[in-house]
Amino acid sequence: NNKTTSTSTRDCKDLWSFADIDEFKECLSLGTVPSLSPLQSDSLLTSFVSSVADFSHHGDAVESSFELISSALFSTIKSHDLLHDDDSHVEFSTDLSMKSYQSAAAKFSRLSGSLPPMKCLLARVAMIRALNRRAKYALPWLSSRPSQESSAVLGGLEGFGASVERCGKSSICTPLSMWVQASSCGSRLRDCRSILFGSVKKEFLNCIISATTTPTPLSHDEYELPREVRTIRVNRVKARHAMASTDVTSKKKNSVFSQLQNETRGWSGAALRRGHVAKGHGGQKRAFKVKLIGEGVNDYSGPYREVFTDAMREVIATDETMTGALGVLDPTPNRTADIGEYRSLHMFSFPSSEEAPIPISISNDVKVSEEEVTIRKHYSSYLVHETESLREAEESVSFLGKLASTAVRHGILVDLPLPLESVWKPLCEEHNKDQKSLEELDLLKSRYHKDVNSTVPILVQQRRMLNAFTEGISSVMPVEILSIFSGTELRDFYCGSSDIDVDLLQKIVEYEGYTEKDSVIQYFWEVLREMTSEERKLFLQFVWARSRLPIKESDFEDPFKIQKDTKCSGTEVHSALPSASTCFFSLSLPQYQDKETLKRKLLFAINNVTTMESDYVTNDSEVREGWRGM
Repeated sequence: NNKTTSTSTRDCKDLWSFADIDEFKECLSLGTVPSLSPLQSDSLLTSFVSSVADFSHHGDAVESSFELISSALFSTIKSHDLLHDDDSHVEFSTDLSMKSYQSAAAKFSRLSGSLPPMKCLLARVAMIRALNRRAKYALPWLSSRPSQESSAVLGGLEGFGASVERCGKSSICTPLSMWVQASSCGSRLRDCRSILFGSVKKEFLNCIISATTTPTPLSHDEYELPREVRTIRVNRVKARHAMASTDVTSKKKNSVFSQLQNETRGWSGAALRRGHVAKGHGGQKRAFKVKLIGEGVNDYSGPYREVFTDAMREVIATDETMTGALGVLDPTPNRTADIGEYRSLHMFSFPSSEEAPIPISISNDVKVSEEEVTIRKHYSSYLVHETESLREAEESVSFLGKLASTAVRHGILVDLPLPLESVWKPLCEEHNKDQKSLEELDLLKSRYHKDVNSTVPILVQQRRMLNAFTEGISSVMPVEILSIFSGTELRDFYCGSSDIDVDLLQKIVEYEGYTEKDSVIQYFWEVLREMTSEERKLFLQFVWARSRLPIKESDFEDPFKIQKDTKCSGTEVHSALPSASTCFFSLSLPQYQDKETLKRKLLFAINNVTTMESDYVTNDSEVREGWRGM
């Protein structure tokens, strides 16, 4: 019967149920996509289920409703005209949101032809979910990088130290095929990382972060921070003055990034792994307390988040010559020329050609074997004469790794637009292509070089600086575990969403004194949607002292609050400005009478705020210290 019938959820359960285990096994064997390998097919389904779960209430692909996944899968396959003949008569309604549907549909956009029957695909999905349920309990018992793997004792290159692939010393694969590679559960785990849900891997990493947190004894006064939580003094007034000048030396000395680096220079990794939560601080974990000189602000978590955001903004700032203002990150050639798909990225700074380290060459009189040449290529980024400028650059990049990892440990996402192929993938020991890496950095040079390999100077330089970045990360984060992530997952874990999702903010908002139907609230959301991406980042920093949002609803620890400003009324409302409490993610909004007034006042507030609202009146000596030298 070819007649199309409408099928309810209950009918579909009956239609896609299994009579016995033999039928399930048969469907399981037929559930792979014909044009893909079993691992690639399962990876596609895993990615699909994760994308659907990201928009669910749980945010966990293991705990999400199977009915939701089934309906999403059916709707997506049907929209791409990939339905199997066995499912052509089925109509299955779905309550997916538009963004959820778009995210899920993108996974199947490159496939053609028909897919296996829905029943077989769902059998595969069920098995993947069962695997991930068990992985939650098994991962703590498995080593992702056993010490004996690739050991020199067995003919490998690494000895018993850190993995060369992780540290970015090389991207060539020749040595791995020349010597014996000991098989292990760790290598199989890394090979199958794509069929583990991101939520499972993230939960595992968070458990390890919690286990490696430096313990902090409680203070006698529960509202006071213990003496083990040291105070860092930051002069943001001086930092902003320096960053607005053309004096490079002043920028490197007085920026927030440099002040943090100098204040923590003698600190061990254990001090930065501290995660104390004080009462009344909004649940914010912290490794230190921030004293903003001359601003009269108490650190109830807002100033703590603010210094991370300020430091990251300074790191990616550029001067008039389109180079990094602090010499830590530079805009890529693609960004400088404003060409290519990856024009928004930055790369690690490297000393200029006049100061660059000279590669160590081999004398013609020295005979080397083919194996020695291969090993030399493997460690090519380290075979240079070091200079003082290179040492300073590596020290700054290493601190960047420490600072970013400290922020992420404490739930603060960072704005680090680094390349996926040459940074995030090597950190995860995920295979990357030199051609793709060069395209991300310099599209014109990638077209000029017909045979791109790991000896291209810009790639060698970036691998050298990646070693320093990894060293900084390793003092704060368990880098051995990163190899179970993909480069994209690790980038999202550190950076979150690069765009401020207004719909996501609207899902987690709470109103005090207003309702969602009030005209001023409707004006507010309309204005926020009309803002540019940069203006939204400024707004988020204004209300939360962050420049990035989590990717999904379940990652928010606190709601976004919009409160009615009761201090002004009548004619005063027209002249009042919005205010915010960054410590508690709240916006105090006057009841403006029209949209244009709200837009003008809000844009003025987010573009002109330079210091936080004072919690107390500062004394003259502190004010003089904050503004000294201005």
